[in-house]
Amino acid sequence: MANWAVTLCWVSFIFIMEVVDLGLDWEFYSEINSTEQNIHHKTELRKAILAFAIFGTITFFPGLFGHYFDWGDNNKHLTYSTVMSVICTWIEDFPQIILAVIIAVWSSELISNVQYAKAGYAICEALIQIALSYWQCCCRGNNDNDAENPRCLTFLLLLDVLGGFVILGCSIFLLVELKFDNYQVLFNNNTQTQFNNTQTQIV
Repeated sequence: MANWAVTLCWVSFIFIMEVVDLGLDWEFYSEINSTEQNIHHKTELRKAILAFAIFGTITFFPGLFGHYFDWGDNNKHLTYSTVMSVICTWIEDFPQIILAVIIAVWSSELISNVQYAKAGYAICEALIQIALSYWQCCCRGNNDNDAENPRCLTFLLLLDVLGGFVILGCSIFLLVELKFDNYQVLFNNNTQTQFNNTQTQIV
């Protein structure tokens, strides 16, 4: 397959993933903004989620262009995509997953498909990021003579791998927390139902 075709396929894949990510970010903000559940520091959390959703929207096209330039250059440079990936990982994805964890811990009653989707998507994205960064490390090693500032690139790639593992751990914790909260809510509802039935029989 021609290099341009591979580049187009990869950028298209990244585009779809980033669109899904953006959609989940804004849907999560909409959910928190409209919920009537009592959440600690709801106003501050809502503003923080909005800020990171806007930041993700701003970095959307630069991230795509970074992948396009590097893949179009047969991954000899890697600077653009690596820098954008590190920025998005540590300044967008990591704070957002932490906010999602905080909300899940503080409000056991606020459980939705959006939160499950964010946790599942973050796990998949982290696994892809770890695998891609590892492959890029190997690719950078093969093109070491073409790379500018190879030590800096290696550091950024390792930082990206670390970010992937951190987000993976946080996402798994979020998923477990959501499942635990879901069981807790179901248990409380069943207990309340049994209590009401008992009270009705007594009356």
